[in-house]
Amino acid sequence: MSISIITYLQDAEFEDQVIEALISKGISEVRLEYRAIDESGLIDFLVGLPTSDLRRILILDQEISSLEMRRALDKHPTLIICNLASDITLARREIESIVNRSLREFDQQERPIRISRSYSKLIVVTGTTGAPGVTTLTLNLGFEISQKKRVAMVDAHPSRKDLAFLIGAKRSSEKVKLSENLSIVSELVDNSDLIQLVDSGPVPDLTKAFSDRRVKIRNYVDLLESAEQIIFLMTPDNNHMFELENLLGSLDAGRLKARATFLLNQMGNSSRERSIKKRFEARVGNYSSHSLPFDRDALDRAKGRYCALMDIAPRSRLRRSISEVANSVVE
Repeated sequence: MSISIITYLQDAEFEDQVIEALISKGISEVRLEYRAIDESGLIDFLVGLPTSDLRRILILDQEISSLEMRRALDKHPTLIICNLASDITLARREIESIVNRSLREFDQQERPIRISRSYSKLIVVTGTTGAPGVTTLTLNLGFEISQKKRVAMVDAHPSRKDLAFLIGAKRSSEKVKLSENLSIVSELVDNSDLIQLVDSGPVPDLTKAFSDRRVKIRNYVDLLESAEQIIFLMTPDNNHMFELENLLGSLDAGRLKARATFLLNQMGNSSRERSIKKRFEARVGNYSSHSLPFDRDALDRAKGRYCALMDIAPRSRLRRSISEVANSVVE
């Protein structure tokens, strides 16, 4: 990725910090193309700048107000404009997050997901690749939480829409009302009284996702950045430990501020699984974590009846474990 930076910042020290943050945080081939001293110089540069496929970002610390500046910007519709408050104490990760969000928002070929304003009750469920059970967990968590709170389960899986299907409705259903406290919807809603539980599908490579302009990846990262809580699900597989590190790295670095819960699903009693569980518990450290037992019989009966575990196997170990997770995320 080649990115050309144009700056119009009043504080030279802050300007140096911005450039350093971009270069040191994994955005490759960043170069400073022009450093504007005043508005007239910036206008002259933009007017004389030829159009090209080069990705350019204009970073400034003030609102665009003059007609001349707007006309100069209109000549470059692909120019990404990023307005940063000139605060020298601004953390580098905040600078990176703002610029990367600008890169993602530039791609408008598909309709992006609408992020709710009620971030305080947004719970995003994600997991590793290889079908660890994200959709099944989301469904059962929704039923458990709805015993005490109003819940909307949002099907935001990028490739499969199975939430409605699991309870016998059509995959294309826009809204399915399951009870007074529980429904399945296709997008987030603005409702501060509603817990929104999102099936977001598998985690992508987060080392690249924060500056990825593809709509599906951008939607996923926007959800993670907006969530109050993230629930990450994996199975006892060595390959899934690498994907666990993917998310933990973003949390440990402060890129994501949500409270995280890590679940080890389909736990058996083999020596290999016990070994992975020890590594899992050691790595998640002080984060909240739970192990969910493998119970194929209960899951098969629930899927066969198109219902949740609490309806078909209320006393099963798996149902009790999911109930504990539900209590911990809404406590």
